[in-house]
This record gives sequence, C-alpha cells and structure tokens, in this order.
Amino acid sequence: MTPRFIVSTARARAAGLSCLALLALQAPAQTPPPAPPMTVELPTFTVSTSQDKGYRATNSVSATRVDTPIKDLPFSISAFTSQFIEDIGALELLDIVSFAPGVTSGAKEFTQGNNRYSIRGFDGDVTPQRNGFRGNRYVDSANIDRVEVVKGPASLLYGQITPGGTVNYITKRPTDKSSVKIKQQFGTDSFWRTDLDINRVLVDGRLNGRFIGSYENALAWANPSAGHSGLIAGSLDFKVNDRISLILDYETFHKVQDPLISMSPNLAVSVTATAGNFPNPVDRARAQAYIDVGNLNLGFIGYPPLPADFNYPGNGDYRTSDFNSFNAELNIKLSPKWRARANFGWDDFKISNKLTGLAEFTTTPAAAYLATKNRFDYVAELAANPAAVLADPAKTASSILTRRKRLEESGGDSKTYQAELTGLIELGGVKVRPLVGALYSHIGTNSFRRASNTNPPVGLANASTTGAQHFQPWNYNDPTTWDHTPAYNVNDIPNIESFNNTKGTESAVYALLNASFLDDRFIVIGGARYNKTENTGTDFRPTVAATPGPPSTGTPYEATKTTPQIGAGYKLRRDLLLFASYSESFFIEDRSLTSWNPNYNPSLPSGAGNPVTISTPAEPTTGSGYEVGIKTDFLDGRVSSTVSLFHLERENRVLRFRQTAPDGTFPTITSQGTVDQSEGVEIELTWSPLNNWQVYATLSLMDIKTTKAQFPALAVYADPAQQAAYTAAYNEAKALILDAVPEGSAEQLASLWTRYGFTGDTLKGWWIGAGFVHTGEKAQRTANPTLFLPASTIYDMTVGYDWKIKKQKWSGTLAWKNIADTEYWNANQARGQPGRLILSVSARF
Repeated sequence: MTPRFIVSTARARAAGLSCLALLALQAPAQTPPPAPPMTVELPTFTVSTSQDKGYRATNSVSATRVDTPIKDLPFSISAFTSQFIEDIGALELLDIVSFAPGVTSGAKEFTQGNNRYSIRGFDGDVTPQRNGFRGNRYVDSANIDRVEVVKGPASLLYGQITPGGTVNYITKRPTDKSSVKIKQQFGTDSFWRTDLDINRVLVDGRLNGRFIGSYENALAWANPSAGHSGLIAGSLDFKVNDRISLILDYETFHKVQDPLISMSPNLAVSVTATAGNFPNPVDRARAQAYIDVGNLNLGFIGYPPLPADFNYPGNGDYRTSDFNSFNAELNIKLSPKWRARANFGWDDFKISNKLTGLAEFTTTPAAAYLATKNRFDYVAELAANPAAVLADPAKTASSILTRRKRLEESGGDSKTYQAELTGLIELGGVKVRPLVGALYSHIGTNSFRRASNTNPPVGLANASTTGAQHFQPWNYNDPTTWDHTPAYNVNDIPNIESFNNTKGTESAVYALLNASFLDDRFIVIGGARYNKTENTGTDFRPTVAATPGPPSTGTPYEATKTTPQIGAGYKLRRDLLLFASYSESFFIEDRSLTSWNPNYNPSLPSGAGNPVTISTPAEPTTGSGYEVGIKTDFLDGRVSSTVSLFHLERENRVLRFRQTAPDGTFPTITSQGTVDQSEGVEIELTWSPLNNWQVYATLSLMDIKTTKAQFPALAVYADPAQQAAYTAAYNEAKALILDAVPEGSAEQLASLWTRYGFTGDTLKGWWIGAGFVHTGEKAQRTANPTLFLPASTIYDMTVGYDWKIKKQKWSGTLAWKNIADTEYWNANQARGQPGRLILSVSARF
C-alpha cells in the first residue's frame, strides 16, 4: 500500500507557472506607454535596502515588523545583504546563517530538512521564517534577497520559536527597473547550476513583476550519489493607487537526491542491562542506572575510520523534497501616519525518503575479551582507538552495518491569515509607533514509515529475502561486502511502523509600542503576545500489518501562552547606543507525557483496564532571557558593530528515561522540569576600512548546560555490591545530564569574511574575497553527553572580475570552498561538504 497524502498542489502549481510564463515572455522592446506620474511610497512593512552599503545592512523588519534602522533597535539583529550573499557564493540558507554570531547547524537530516539551527545554544524542530511566515525545511539561495537573524526568545512576533532566536529570510521582489540576469556555474564533482532573474516594469509606476528560476545538478562527491533541484518563483507588485498596493508571491521547489549523501554511521555497542550483555550482576546494575536516570546510551560513540566518499545507501535509494508556497500581501495607506496590512499565506511540503541501511555499525566485543573485562571497558578502548580495536579479532567479534529497508515520508500544509495596523503618534517631543496584529493559522501534518524488521538467515542471497527481511549486512572489516546493488520495491515491505495525521490551529493577538524620547536619543520598544495552540485530528497507530489498523482519535490538546518583550536603548552619541532587553518564548515540544500509573494493580494482568503507564498533558517548553549591549555606527556606518552579553533559560524540555515496569516491560517514561541555561558574549563587526575593502567578523563565547532536571528514585538492590555500583552510576549519570551541552550546540563560534576590490588601472575590476567559519566542539547526541563532534575551521576563498560590454554588466568568479578539504560534521551524523572549485559567470542586461 502506498500512503496517500492530503497535500494537493497540481492546480496551484499550474496556475502559478502560467502567470510566471506570461511574465517571463514580456519582451524588453515592448514597453507600454508611460502612465501618468504617480507618487507611491513604499509601505513601512517592507524593508528598505537603498541605504545598504556593501555588507552593512541599515534597516530591518524582523524585530518590529516595520522598517526600522538596526542601530536604533535595542536587540541583537544580524542582517546579511544581497552583496554578502552573492560574494560568499551561497547555495542554500545554511551557507549564509553559519556566518552569524551564535548560530550553527542543528540539522538532524532525515526528513526534517537542513534548515534547523542552534541559536545561542538552543535548537528545536522549528523552520525558519519566510517573509515573516513559516518557511521551508530546504531553501534555495536563488530567491533570497536578505537574511535577518533575530536573537533571543522573541515570541512576540513569531509565536513558537526556540529561546535562542529565529531566522527570517526575505525573498526577492519586483523593483521599478527592468533587468535580466543570467548566471551559469560549473564545479568539481559533477556540479553545475543555472540561475535566471527577470524583473519587468509591466505598467510604468503601477505594476512590476519578477521571475526567478534555477536548476542545479548537485555535488556528487560520495559513492554512490547524485541529485538535482529546481526552483521557480515569481511575484507581482501592483500599486492600485497611491494608497493601496498588492503583492502576490508564488514559489515551488523540487529536490531529488538519488541516492542521497547519507549520514555518517556511528559505532554502537549494546550496553543494555541484560544478562547476555553483562553476566556480572554488579556490571548489570551499573548499566541499568544509566538507563534509569536519563535513557543514556554511552555505547553510542564516534565514527569509525572510513573512506571520505563512503556512502551506505543503495543505488536505487532516493529522497525527494517538494515545497510550494503562495502569499498575498495587501498594504493600505490609511493616512499619512497610519498603515494597515493584510496577509494570506499558504504552503505545503512533502518529503519522501527511501533508504537502505542504518547509520551505525553495531559492534560486538569478542568473547575472549569479555572473559576478563566488560563492555564498558571495551567502549572506552574502542572510543580511544577505533581503527586498532576494530581490526583486532581478540577484541572485536564483529562490526556490521544492518541493511534495513525503509521508506519514510512526511508532509503537511498550512494556511495563515494575518492583519496588522501601525502608525505614528507625536506628543511633543515623544514619538510613539504602535503596532497591533492578529493571526490565525491552520496546520496539518502527516507522516508514514514502513521498514523491514528481521535479519535474514546467514548465506541467504539478497535477491531471496522477503520484504520483511533486511538485506545481508555489511562487514566493516570486509569492504567486499559493501554492495550497493540490491534493490527492493517499497510496497513489498509489510511492516508499517507508524502512520499519523494531525491537524491543529494557532491563533494570536499581539501589540507592540516603539517609542522615542529626548530627540530620539532614548528608545523603548515593548509589547506582548497572547497565543493559543490547539491540536485535533486522527492518529493512526497500527500494529505490524500490511495495512493501517483502525484509526484511534488522538487526545485533543490545547495550550495558551502570553509572552512579553521589552527593550530600551540610550544613545550616548548619535552613533553609540547602549541597550538592554528582556523577552520570553514558547515551543510545543510534546503534547503528552508518559508516566507511571499510580493505580496500577500488579496482581492483575496489564492491559487497557490496568495500564502500567498513563498519559498526561505536557506543558509548553518555555524560554526567557535578557541581554545588555552596545551598538556603534561610527564614521557614517564604516564601523558598525554589536557587542552583547546575554543570559537565556529554557524550561520544561522533555527528558526521557526507561525503567523496568512491574509487568516486566521496558517503557519509555517522559518528564519535564528541566532547566537549560545559556549565557555568553557575542561580538559582530562590519567594517569598511576603505570604500573598496569590506570586513565582516563575529565571535561567540558561550557557557551552555542543563542546570536542573527531574530524576526517578534510586532503585533498591538486596546485594550491597550491586547497590553500590548502581548508586555510583546513578550519580555519574545525573552529573552528566546536569552538565550536558544541549545536542547540536557549540560553545565557541567565530567567522570572518572580507572582500577587497582592486582600484589601480592594472587590476581594475578584479576583487578577492576570503574567510572562514570556525565551530568549536559540538555536542553530538543527547543520549551520550560525553560525545562531541570535533572542532573545525572551514576556509573559503573567491577571486572575481567585473567588467562591462557596452551597457551590459558581466561578472566572473572562481570560488575555492573548504580549501583544506577538512572532514567535518554540521550536526549529529550530518556530513559537511568536501573541498571543491566552482566557476561562475553572470551577465546583467
């Protein structure tokens, strides 16, 4: 059975493509007669980029919803201009935000996408914002005009976000000057890409249109790997009159990886507290304590030595990703000082992943080794020297990668309605800019997974396995077993592990005041948001079967939260701002918790009438934080900087642990009550020593850890030796959890990018850009707080030449990415790109 999703996009895509085709076919020579002159002001909801200078972004809309100078905002904002994005050769959103202070990848990369970030130490399954709305899990750079990163738990304007902040990318929109830009790129590892950007003045002064298209043949550096992607986007800006404007924006993105470049496989040693793993009861008690306290898996350790191009998917595997969005924005100038905006946003997505294999080598110690030592000794030796231990038959019996067959799909859609009103009130020397808004969003998500679940008999040919059986495993020590050719039909897999479909709504009202006093030297911005989240729908949870079982109605969930935000700044000089702020956030991490049933009767059979565990509603995971800092805008913006000290806390993150139940089962218990803390300093500098020389640099130093958690009671053992071992491991596990850095977080981050343009007659038109992104040790996996990804510094360099042929502007660049060919990981098992060369040529007409 092939799962069917409710997402249907054919009509919307066809209508959007038809409009875009009409726009693209408008010929430059067929300019309509000029309309009568009309003075139309840009709406205050649109960011002004006319005063941007190189890498220095002057204004932002992400912090207050309206166009505001960044130097006048009492919050930390990182904004990346179109020139910066072009100069670094960004292909996706991660390429850009990795330069921002305090931001690093938190991507889990299966069907979650790669646009998941850890900001100031905190991450979550929250997509970035797209023009202030919920964005996509994959974002192509072709339609990105600007990126803004709002720091801190600012749920006032964005609803569910993590305490660290949020990323808002702003798409390209029509301008009042016709142009055509074509860009062609070629690179190593079969990479090539074409970009097309057409801007048209369709009706002078009233209607402008823009078409964006791109096609990319992706890097194929792993063996096997291949892929391509395509983006089509278009927008219309219709100025009805001098008071009303309408912006329509449509985008469709399709990405295929066949097969994808998979995650790095870890080494995994089973340290489950069983008699088979730990014959010695004292060792077994120790193993049980790690599970009881926090479901820790200290047997999940680092990566084994493998070829740089190693890839474990089969030749027939794939991942397809489809995203569609449509937005309509109506701006009304009610009076010279009051404006209103109404928005409608629709989006849908579907990601389908067929994958052979697991992202781990299951490693078993040799019996001779276990005769004198235990599995914890083996884990320590393996982690210290994996190559030597894996190759030693006296220590390692086997290390295999299971060839599981799996199909996993996820999808969803949302419709969002929003209305906002903003204005200006002047009372003597006081200026007050109020903003009030309301939002309603309907969101549906669905997921599906089926997988083989049994090992095949030894010696059985892969072609003979059934859909329920894995293929023969790969042996780490025998590369001849690394066979990518076995294929399978996903419909032959009978085991449906999960199938669910959830619907919900989110509604909110919010208000914000931006006030300035003392001739605009003292600035106060503050407000609050009331948010209500509801979830209803049908949740399919079938048993192992060829088709889903009968639906079971999920428990309705409702949560409300009010989140305030306040910031104040004082200008010691016109170009020097001292600021401080406080804000709160919330995020629905889980909707229910699993706890022990206090009324369980051990003398009766376990079951529906006598459950061992019960479900209770979960509280939202909340965040709060404050920061103090200083902003400069010296020498007419040549030295623009932000230095901030911050302290953030996240409460009620869900903690999981497993314990043996009275009926002998081993359920996962979930609880809240955690507190995670992040505090540190961020430095961001945009500097132009000369008109032809630009520098962007950042530094983030953070202390991130869990400071509070709820733990189960100590288990009681009759044997004193077992009790001592359990108690020692229990306390060790608590200490690991309470000192743990959250998964995907790094405490030291730094970046630099500089561009120098030559001005002499000999080298006029040439420029050179170079920089790096440094990521300190990054916490790899929550289940093993001792496991960290190694620190890495990725260096890039670009040489460019700009010239003109008649009135046409041409540009050529040669970019060398990851110059040292450093092997690194963006997040848990997520592999970074190797060294590569990319040649680009573009022309603007």
